[in-house]
Amino acid sequence: MTAVAAAPHAAARPAQSACPGCGLVLPAAGGWERYGRLSRTMPSAQETPTRLRRLIADTYAVQHPGARQRRAIQSVAVHLMGLCVLLERDGEARRPVPELGRTPPPRRLVLRWLEPPVPNGSLTIAHALGDEDDDARAADVEAWARDVWAAWSPHHATVHEWLGAPLPSGA
Repeated sequence: MTAVAAAPHAAARPAQSACPGCGLVLPAAGGWERYGRLSRTMPSAQETPTRLRRLIADTYAVQHPGARQRRAIQSVAVHLMGLCVLLERDGEARRPVPELGRTPPPRRLVLRWLEPPVPNGSLTIAHALGDEDDDARAADVEAWARDVWAAWSPHHATVHEWLGAPLPSGA
């Protein structure tokens, strides 16, 4: 009997699977690792506009909505509202304006599960990591965010309702 040596290329590779959120095929937890890498590759917090940091966080969260649970419902709602404010209102946050010294009473925000679109955008975080140049990377993040926001278009009216804002013209 002769022993058969293990082939050198037979070393264990991390299992790969398609992300249930964005569909990107990566090793387990590879998407989260890329999120961390994208965050680290952006210029320092003082140099990176708040808008860009918020786009990264909101887009990643919306593209990875999780399971139908209260925490996921709240997270997706907050991040969809963030994308709406950043992409449709150029970052303008609508707040109650006091009238004659009185603030309007707060309204109760009723959140519900929004069924994630399939596909959940055609771009992924891999697209946003594609360039070394800071300006090009910022443009890639913007394109990724707009792509994912567009994928959620069946729910835009609900997001506008949550924000208490009228639909933008042409929507």
